[in-house]
Amino acid sequence: MTDGSTKDKAKGQANQAVGSAREKVGGAIGNDKMEAKGTEQQAKGQAQETTGKAKGAVKDAANSVKDAAGKAADKVKDATGR
Repeated sequence: MTDGSTKDKAKGQANQAVGSAREKVGGAIGNDKMEAKGTEQQAKGQAQETTGKAKGAVKDAANSVKDAAGKAADKVKDATGR
């Protein structure tokens, strides 16, 4: 199963690629509106990708805390024999 951070990063990268193409085509044919929409879509993609990276970092941090808590509980059990 794909997690939310991976989906956000993939969507962000896709939006950046499509936005870049729209911006270049708009510039090439002199369509200022298309060029601006492409720039806007690239910015949206960058935001999505950043969100995905942040979600991944939070998930990694939560897993690290969980692992550390489990190790600490094991040490307590070993020390107390419970």
